[in-house]
This record gives sequence, structure tokens and C-alpha cells, in this order.
Amino acid sequence: MGKDRGACFSDSMMQERETRIRPMHAEEKRTVRGIMKRSFPLVQRWFFSFTPHVLVAEQNGQLLGAIVLKLLPLPGGRRGGLLYWAFTSPEVRGSGIGQELIEAGIRFLENQDCDEILGCIEGNNTSSSKLLSTRGFQILSPGQQLRRYGHLLLPVWIRMFHYIDIGHFVWARPGPIRPDNSVLQWFGNLAMNALLLVVALWRASGSRDFNPMAFITVPVVLGIFFGGREVAMRITANRLGFPVRYRAWESAFPLCVFLAFAFAWWFPIPGSVYPTTDNWCYRDHIAKLGAISLAGGLTVLTLSWGLWLLPRIVNLPLAISEWAWLAGLIGVSLALFDIAMPFFPFVSFNGRRIWDWNRIAWVVLAAATLFRLIV
Repeated sequence: MGKDRGACFSDSMMQERETRIRPMHAEEKRTVRGIMKRSFPLVQRWFFSFTPHVLVAEQNGQLLGAIVLKLLPLPGGRRGGLLYWAFTSPEVRGSGIGQELIEAGIRFLENQDCDEILGCIEGNNTSSSKLLSTRGFQILSPGQQLRRYGHLLLPVWIRMFHYIDIGHFVWARPGPIRPDNSVLQWFGNLAMNALLLVVALWRASGSRDFNPMAFITVPVVLGIFFGGREVAMRITANRLGFPVRYRAWESAFPLCVFLAFAFAWWFPIPGSVYPTTDNWCYRDHIAKLGAISLAGGLTVLTLSWGLWLLPRIVNLPLAISEWAWLAGLIGVSLALFDIAMPFFPFVSFNGRRIWDWNRIAWVVLAAATLFRLIV
């Protein structure tokens, strides 16, 4: 789906000229790919691919956008349809062509007798998510996906390419039957991060030197960092009168499992807070989201620097020193990815929200993060 956060489309937007939505011709692939390249960051373009089902938007003989659709089997003999890629030329964004492409894609998939229609959208990309939320789509939490797809969840993710798209959410029509539990999501996410960090430590130290106490210390230390970050963001949101809820980033875990086992590397996936409504605009709320993210980032940095300073001013016992070393590793890793890398594929992290809100604040936090990494 598209990546433009700058505009939040409205169904009331009308086009000045008639747009024709039709199947793409084979000889138009090069033109469509050119539009795609102007719509997505460099790294994201590497993952683009056509399917047999591509619709294009044409106006006065000129192609202005496209939607790539995909059919996929679902458990129980059901058929699913995926709104795979959707994009328009930068010059016509906000004109309503994106809406027409989405609606045409939905009609196409409905005509293919799809039992449900899916889409994957990055959590802060509200220009695209609003197009779905206003058309009956809802986000499926990790637990809701597991209940719906069961043991075939991973194959469904693979067909959707939902296994390295960090911070993307699965949207579905029809939506979930019952609401999800954000508290359960938070603790489930903490447990998965702790397990993967234990695996990374086990792979790095070897089975003989691995300390089984890690099964206790890792969740505790990780809970302090994730918990402190979450509490700081919640308190700030409450003071701003801005209702938020937690969402996990489930699509990152297949990649994290691979990194932990193959390279003994832990990649922190903290998830984040989002407005309680699905129908919101990133641009309209960036000031509050930026302040909330700043509170979370400052908390992580403060804890990380405090743990660096502690053994330098206090003579700690060996066991506590090992605990402090582990905490320092967690703090530096979390701060690095959560703050200092605001660009793709880390656009859902706090650093991107701070960057979009206040560049000076981001520079100060990023410098403090990099300096902590160096020392």
C-alpha cells in the first residue's frame, strides 16, 4: 500500500477529469514500475512485484497510478484477496484517484468470490489506512490472526509478504468478531522479545557457558525498559488528553527469529502506542505523537545512561555487574533502533515520529544515543 503520510484523503474529494480504471496491458509494465519508483523509498522498491491482476488509473491517455492485487488460499478452503500494492503519481495525490483504485480493487476481489479481503499498511501511514477503515476494514491483532488462521498463519503471512514489514498491520474485511486485548498484546510481545534475546545469548555464549539465570534476568530487565518506555508514553498521552492504545508489530518476529539463531543477534521489537480509533490522520496528530515518543525515548536513554554510570561510581558485586551489563546491552539496542534510525524500515519507531515533529529534538536524542553506543 502507499506510503504518503502527508495527506489524509477524504471521500468528498472530487476529480476534475474522469478517470478510467482498467486492467494493465503487458506493454505498460515499464510505465507502472516508473510510477511505483516515484512513490516508494529505494529499499522498499526492491520488494515490488507484479501479479496477474493489476489495475491502472488512466486519465486522458496518461497512466496516473495502479493497484496490484493478489489471490491467496486461506484455511478451511476459503479464498482471500490481497490489496498488495497501491500507488499514484505524486502530482495527483489527494485528487481521489487512490480512492478509485482501492474501490476498484475491492470490487475485483469481490467478483473473484473472495471470502475476505486483506491489506498490510504501515501503522503511521494513515492516508492509506483511512481508505480501508472507511470501507469496513479493521486491524487484526496477532491473537485475532491466530484464531482466524490457526497453524496456517505463517503460510498466510508468507503469501502476504507480512514477515519483514516492521510496523505494518493486517487489515481485513470482514473484521474481527470480538475486540482484542492490548494488555495481552504487550505482555505477549515482551515474552517474545525475551525469548529471542535468551536465544541470542545462548548462541553467542555456547551451550556450556550459557547461564540459565538468563531465563529470569532477561524478562525482568527487558520488562523494566519496555515498561518504563510504555509508562512514560502513557503518562504523556494522558496529560495531553490523547487516548492511545498499544499495538505489537508481529510481522517482525520471523526476521528476529532468523537473526537470533543464525547470527546470535537480538533485534528489539517494542511495538508502540497508537490512537484508539482506526480512522485518524498522522499529520493532524504528529505534535502529540512526537511528544509521546520523546517521553519514551528519553526514558530509555535515561535508563541506559544510568546503568552505564552505576558501575563507575559504585563497586558492584559480580552478579550485579553481569546484570548491569545485560541491561546496558538492552538499553543501547533499544535506543539505537527506537530513536536513532527514523527512516525505512524503522518508520514506525519513535524516532520517525520525533523526526517528523521536531528535528532539533531528534538530533539531540540521536546524538546522545550514538555517544552512548560509542562509550
